[in-house]
Amino acid sequence: MKRASKLAPEHFLECMMFAKEEHGQLSLQDSCNDILLHNGVRVSKVALHKRFNDNSVDFVRKVLARQMLAKMEFSTQRDWSGFSAVIISDSCKFQLPKGLSEAYPPIGRFAAGSSLMNMQYALDLKSGSWRTLEFRQARENDQGYSGMHLNKIGEAELHIRDLGYITHTYLLGVIRRKAYFLNRLHTSCRPVELRTGKSINWTQKHQQMIAGKQNISEMLISLGKGNETIECRLIAVPVPLQVWEERIRKANIQAKRQGYTLTEEYKSRARFSLFITNVENDKLQTEMVAELYRLRWQIELMFKSWKSLFGIHKVRAVKKARLECQLLARLLRIVVNWKIYRFIDSIDEQRFKDQSFSMWKVFKYLRTIAESIRKMVTKEINVLQWYNSYIIPIIKSLLLEPKKGKKAAFQILNEIFRA
Repeated sequence: MKRASKLAPEHFLECMMFAKEEHGQLSLQDSCNDILLHNGVRVSKVALHKRFNDNSVDFVRKVLARQMLAKMEFSTQRDWSGFSAVIISDSCKFQLPKGLSEAYPPIGRFAAGSSLMNMQYALDLKSGSWRTLEFRQARENDQGYSGMHLNKIGEAELHIRDLGYITHTYLLGVIRRKAYFLNRLHTSCRPVELRTGKSINWTQKHQQMIAGKQNISEMLISLGKGNETIECRLIAVPVPLQVWEERIRKANIQAKRQGYTLTEEYKSRARFSLFITNVENDKLQTEMVAELYRLRWQIELMFKSWKSLFGIHKVRAVKKARLECQLLARLLRIVVNWKIYRFIDSIDEQRFKDQSFSMWKVFKYLRTIAESIRKMVTKEINVLQWYNSYIIPIIKSLLLEPKKGKKAAFQILNEIFRA
């Protein structure tokens, strides 16, 4: 705050964080009413409209960044000493009203009559803290974003990323920064098996695994040439016949559109899920590689819950600064809720043996008691009072229901990282 004003920064932030309406329906008058009811300050729509500017965007962004950096330490039995962090990165695009096309230009099939925003996010599984939550233009692809942020990769970090982020430059950058990668093998890569010095014959490989009744195979490979050669582990997991048939069906549709035919090598290679990593076997055993990579879906589920429960993708045609302030404030509320979830889940090892809490159930419940969280944030009630009143009575109902024959995410992590 640069000058005295009846509208304090915290009032400005609260009215967006805890708005009962989704931002697609939130009006200036709704926000003015919220400020008056909760803080006793009367603000006109015009005055509030003027507060949405580049400075206010910067303010909310800094509050979000500080909250993300403020880590919560929990006692745990897990031994993650092999990695300084285990970071899953992903992105999601969503449409915006047409009036924002200059700030967030559309691309591809969204080009007609709309705008498009790309949200980049990264979660450290080890600390449970968010590394990245930011809005970008959709025309900046994931590979470009990945290349620009190589300098942020720390020593001994394990990075798990979708294929959209992966380039040879990225893999080299991870190795040179003494970190680790785990991702799928790109279809454009032609790996050479170190043992034979030859390209892999996928048809022969598939036949050998069937004959040997193998459900997983590992080999050391090299990618690239000369000074940019990368040596790493390749883990091959055969897929069920119906999965292979569906892959070929979709690939044929795309090939027909673009005027080419699928090669026999492609068809044979499509019989596998292929993962590459530079993590040593004693830190990450063969059978755990695919399991760990598949935890990526957890972060996808998180974003789906944000969309369903918080409506972050539902916005209205307002000026750019107001849109960004509202979205950043909504993310701030999500981060606060995430920390509450992490706190509740930390009780797992102390009170509920071999159980975990459902992120969906916790977030859904926290949405229904948002007013109480607001009182806790504004220190009208303390954390212990809030916890005893709103969590203890219903805590068992927030537990994850086990699915027959399917491991929960926390069980997979325990198997991989617990000493």
